[in-house]
Amino acid sequence: MSKAKGCILAGLAIIALITSAFIIAGLIEPSVDPEFEENLTQSPPIGVPNLIAIEAEKLGVTAMAVTVLNGDTERQTHYFGRAHADGLMQLASLSKVVSATVILMVADQKDVGIDDDIRAQIVSIDIAALAGGDRPVTLRQLLSHTTGASQSGYPGYPRNGDVPTPAQVIGSPPRFFEFSLEFDGTPGKFRYSGGGYTIAQLWVEDVTGKSFEVAAQDMLFGPLRMEQSTFAQSSDPDDFAPYAIIGADSGFAPTQGVFSSLEDSWHIYPEKAAAGLWSTSNDYASFVTALLDSAAGVENPIPSAIAQAMITPEAETDFAPNMHYGMGVMLSLDDNRDAQEVWHTGANAGYRSIFIARPATNETPRRVVVVTSNTASAAYLNRATATALIER
Repeated sequence: MSKAKGCILAGLAIIALITSAFIIAGLIEPSVDPEFEENLTQSPPIGVPNLIAIEAEKLGVTAMAVTVLNGDTERQTHYFGRAHADGLMQLASLSKVVSATVILMVADQKDVGIDDDIRAQIVSIDIAALAGGDRPVTLRQLLSHTTGASQSGYPGYPRNGDVPTPAQVIGSPPRFFEFSLEFDGTPGKFRYSGGGYTIAQLWVEDVTGKSFEVAAQDMLFGPLRMEQSTFAQSSDPDDFAPYAIIGADSGFAPTQGVFSSLEDSWHIYPEKAAAGLWSTSNDYASFVTALLDSAAGVENPIPSAIAQAMITPEAETDFAPNMHYGMGVMLSLDDNRDAQEVWHTGANAGYRSIFIARPATNETPRRVVVVTSNTASAAYLNRATATALIER
């Protein structure tokens, strides 16, 4: 064994030991009241904010925002702790839903088929030189996690440190515990890969000549009037004016990629398409509404063919039985294999988020719930809140 490899393995062993300790410690941390979800589902509307506030305080969640849209007339947003109407939080993997929309809109604009091999169109990195990169790579595969690519997720980079380029993240990541992306899985089989979205990000930047945040602004955020959303990454909160950054609050948490505590701070994500979206629960709910409406044939800036393709199942996931992935979204299907619920969760350093949406039916209006928070301990609270509110 080489000395370098030995050092890497030793370092990973140390991380594993620390991780085990935190998992054990997590068993005695405060958890969501087992009756919370049922109580929230059955509570009169006036009692909803108080029930959430009690759980958030118990779990040490310092900022949380919840938006509920029911049809076209009912919209409610509740803010807890430091959260407020103009406060942006990282939405982590909820980025993928927006990114898939942008990427498919660029493909439509550039007349690139989603089953075309795009390796030659990516000039910022030689995809074919990556392990397993000698096989075709398509947008459908990248956006549905079926390329067999590695790099499932990313911990981000501290604000005060060096940040690699997306191409470096893919080809030569700088940290000892990270490895170059490899296409070492089975093509066509679901394997969650933030790396696949980072490759798609590079494709957008190479074929448009624009940064990913500018392409997203031009293609989607501007036309949808999403003024509180951006993929821009900065260590300076003034760069986000007139909106304010709600920083994450997290203790030392190696399992979340946080190797020093975060106090009203955040990590930088050059992997913008996979995890770099800043937004509000209110703005994101407007996006999800536009996506579902477009899929139902309502004209808006998102082409209906793209929205429909996104919520069409591409692969059954390995997360749970009968759970599928489209392009950018998780899908719960009805007996006809139509999307009964469209959803995604997100986890960045310190931040947690979730959305659940139900398309309109003949009996019920379209319903959307978005929950964002700035504390890792909110993960189960977010899920319980969204699950309860989608049922109300």
